[in-house]
Amino acid sequence: MASSHDAIVRSASHIYLSALPFADKDSLVYKDFAQQCIGLITVDQFGIGNHGGSTVMTLTGHNGPVHSVAYSGDGRLLVSGSEDGSVRVWDTRTGEEVQALLLGGSGSVLTVDFAQNSRWIASGTKPGVVCVWNVVPDQASHRLLNGHSGPVNCVRFSPNGSRLASASDDKTVRLWSPETGEQIAVLSGHTDRVPGVAFSRDGETLASQTRDATTRLWHGNTGQALFEPLESTGMGSVDFSPDGEMVAGTFWREIKLSKRTTGEKIAQLNHQEIKKFCVRFSPDGGALVAACGVAVRLWTLKPDPQHASWVDLGGHTGEVNWATYSPDGLYIASASDDATIRIWSAGSGQSAVKPLPVHQRGVYSVAVSHDGAIIVSGSSDKSVRIWNAHTGNAALPTLDGHTDNVHSVSISPDGSSIASASEDHTVRLWDVQSGAVIGKPMRGHTSSIQAVTFSHDGRWLASASIDQTVQMWDVATQQPSAVGPFQCHGSAYTVAFSPDDGLVTAGDNQGCIYLWRTASGEQAHEPLDANDQEVLSVAFSPDGRRIVSGGADNAACIWNIATGLCVLVLQGHTGWVRSVAWSFDARVIATGSNDATLRLWDAMTGAPLASLRVHTQWVRSVAFTNDSRFIVSGFGDTTIRKWDVRAACQLPSERRNDPIAALASATLKDGWLVGSSGELILWVPAEYRTHLQLHPCVLLIDRSRVVIGVGDSGMHAGLDWALCWRG
Repeated sequence: MASSHDAIVRSASHIYLSALPFADKDSLVYKDFAQQCIGLITVDQFGIGNHGGSTVMTLTGHNGPVHSVAYSGDGRLLVSGSEDGSVRVWDTRTGEEVQALLLGGSGSVLTVDFAQNSRWIASGTKPGVVCVWNVVPDQASHRLLNGHSGPVNCVRFSPNGSRLASASDDKTVRLWSPETGEQIAVLSGHTDRVPGVAFSRDGETLASQTRDATTRLWHGNTGQALFEPLESTGMGSVDFSPDGEMVAGTFWREIKLSKRTTGEKIAQLNHQEIKKFCVRFSPDGGALVAACGVAVRLWTLKPDPQHASWVDLGGHTGEVNWATYSPDGLYIASASDDATIRIWSAGSGQSAVKPLPVHQRGVYSVAVSHDGAIIVSGSSDKSVRIWNAHTGNAALPTLDGHTDNVHSVSISPDGSSIASASEDHTVRLWDVQSGAVIGKPMRGHTSSIQAVTFSHDGRWLASASIDQTVQMWDVATQQPSAVGPFQCHGSAYTVAFSPDDGLVTAGDNQGCIYLWRTASGEQAHEPLDANDQEVLSVAFSPDGRRIVSGGADNAACIWNIATGLCVLVLQGHTGWVRSVAWSFDARVIATGSNDATLRLWDAMTGAPLASLRVHTQWVRSVAFTNDSRFIVSGFGDTTIRKWDVRAACQLPSERRNDPIAALASATLKDGWLVGSSGELILWVPAEYRTHLQLHPCVLLIDRSRVVIGVGDSGMHAGLDWALCWRG
């Protein structure tokens, strides 16, 4: 119930309406009170525990994002540094703030560290000031260390406390004496900003990680360079394993574990795109913790780092900037943009619910089989995946083979094979049943391939590329056909066959839509002019007489093929229209946009039917099922959603009188699902908000899924909320 504290304070009725349904089903509160209520929402969880099951304490007091935290040597104190310019010290047993350290006008505190002797705290600020604080009672003092000419991103004490290392945007690492404030050495050689430094556990070696594609090792006492720089694509944090044999470094979308002396890769842990960069080993070296979006990600490295498993500890409502273990390894402390510090039970990772399988990066393309049984997706994680369209479970292991982003996928009409197109300049075929590669990669394009599609008879593939061509392929031989390649004025982003396969259409970044005859390769029409705006997606109407296109002008256009004129403009999006699809019954057009909305339109009149928004991420791809009942969408946040088209179109007319429709059409604002008139419908705990599956979404493919529904007794809300109590 603690996670719903804010809701209860604002509206006591949500003790029953919100807090109780989200309470742990094994808790005494739920067991005692749930049976006394009717008309409450139902909450089902998949791939996520009850509120992470792991939060021990939340520390509040900062007035801005918290950038960094560190434990004292005995684990009894925790220091934090914030955007608000303060350094605060907390008692880890009570959660009380015991000291506030302030430097007037020093600016945002980017990093903090606690010496193992629990005597000194170091802080680094955005203006470049390093400060060493003496926090021994009755001896409190501080010393400013000047020398850096740019923001100080990381400060670290050596294990014995005799040295302090600081890393800066000025491309240097500096070694200081905490006792005297003397600058011992300036470690030069990096050619870009230095985000992270770390001492080995014996203090003999210092590692620095930077954006100049090197990790450098230095003598921990003198600053003398050791070995040659290790090649990397480093972008952030660095840490040594307790035995000193392994170095962990964070990169753009991965964590790399390497041998300390040679730089040889030991393992690569998939990560997701994050704003901050942090990685820390557990004291026993058996686990690793990292900041990961709004979650704290806990990796279990034993027995084999190459097959490390992970769980996410969720609860923060802002980006997690830093996470670290307590000295005894029993707890993890995290710092977040939400201005809070959380302390977690590190052991909870062993019993936490494992996340569901999902793409590790954004979903660029989705396709649905003719029978509606499977969904296929392509991602910027370089993989293709096959999902059960009814359960959302992975039907097969990941299909790996591409060496770059997979921009497009298509399923053959008979459902036996998948085509995928990649930034690696190839088209590949896969067997649906086994996931095995069929033949060799199809090579012919000289640049990234943006789209691929099967013809309706399954004999041909068409692919569109940045190299300004559309290539036709014979599926049986996997060779280019005698027709083509077709030339575009600019980079080709999208391609589609007409229903009778007589025409191929494509759109490019010069605002042109092309039509060629598949039999001869001749142009069937002069290019249609989309006002010099990039054409990102095209689709034929089921009768083959019209085309719908979406592009960089934030609109979709419907074209009459015979006249070459735009007959309807679908306006309402506030971002590029990335994907368009025409339902097989010809009644509905779907558009997905950079503005994070999926919109449905009347295909004859252009009237808006529904606007579905669930995330802040782009809607990259949309595809109807063959019966036109559902539409599948792929998002830039790694998720895939399946929607009930009819239910979505009924939402606007039903929202006033139907509580189910009101719940479905609600918008999430400050943790509340809010109705059209601003009424509070439901409070959602922070850790569940990004994983909600609400009607008319009938399936969510995500690493975690929280399904909110209405039971047989309906839903009591608003003025009749008291009817929920029957005790």
